[in-house]
Amino acid sequence: MNKGILLVLSGYLMWGCFPIYWALLNHVNPSEVLVHRMLWSVPVLFFLVNFKPSWRLNFKESLSSKKELVFLLITAILITINWGGYILAVNLGRVVEASMGYFLSPVINMIGGYIFFHERISKLKQLAVLFATVGALYYVFSGDSFPWLGFLVGFTFSAYGIARKAMASSAVPGLYIETLILLPFFLIFSIWFYLNFDVSFFNVDISTDVLLFLAGAVTVIPLALFNAGAKLLPMTTVGILFLITPTLQFLVGYYLQNEAVNSNQLIGFVGVWTGLIMYSYGLIKEK
Repeated sequence: MNKGILLVLSGYLMWGCFPIYWALLNHVNPSEVLVHRMLWSVPVLFFLVNFKPSWRLNFKESLSSKKELVFLLITAILITINWGGYILAVNLGRVVEASMGYFLSPVINMIGGYIFFHERISKLKQLAVLFATVGALYYVFSGDSFPWLGFLVGFTFSAYGIARKAMASSAVPGLYIETLILLPFFLIFSIWFYLNFDVSFFNVDISTDVLLFLAGAVTVIPLALFNAGAKLLPMTTVGILFLITPTLQFLVGYYLQNEAVNSNQLIGFVGVWTGLIMYSYGLIKEK
């Protein structure tokens, strides 16, 4: 198998299995999980950035640019909301809803590319956007309540990707700076949280402690694999393979975690899937 495909697939498969991992921490307050996810990412990112000379150089260059740091602050907030939103979705048993947000991500990215980077959209892609949009709207209005958590996860992920596309920071060094920027705030929040709430770390069992400790590696490693693989592959391939992630998340939510999906919601998903298949075909034709 092509090395790039193997690396990207490894990252996507890990992201697709995220609901299983975070579900093991459903007995922990989602805020505490997010804190550990952020805190333990720092040493992992420190090791990775200093292990690769090009990442170390990019890290130093980004730190020297005030404009880049401002944008990294914005993207840091976006990725934190995304991380926290997904942990909350798993905790509340709304993995299927969150997967809808990620299914919409390629379409949102395409629209963002058209608006912010003046990328041309073929008629086939326009039709794909129409199908995906109609499917998403049907999913929204056929349910008993607005799936705000799914849209929060999807839009923050897409907005993060669009913003990072316009920046000079590479994926891993940029994430390292983002975590460092927010680290003081998370440390203050951690102290406040530990003083006012019952915490699980060192207070439940050893498996909980290990899962919280590994939250940083679980967060960073898929991104590093994706970043390494994406450099070896056309973006067409990278974009199509991404569909594996929300598909796995949907299957995990539906089959393993027994989340309910009514027929109307399934029709909405079919609309989105149809749009994404057309979108993927459009990418292949352009290749």
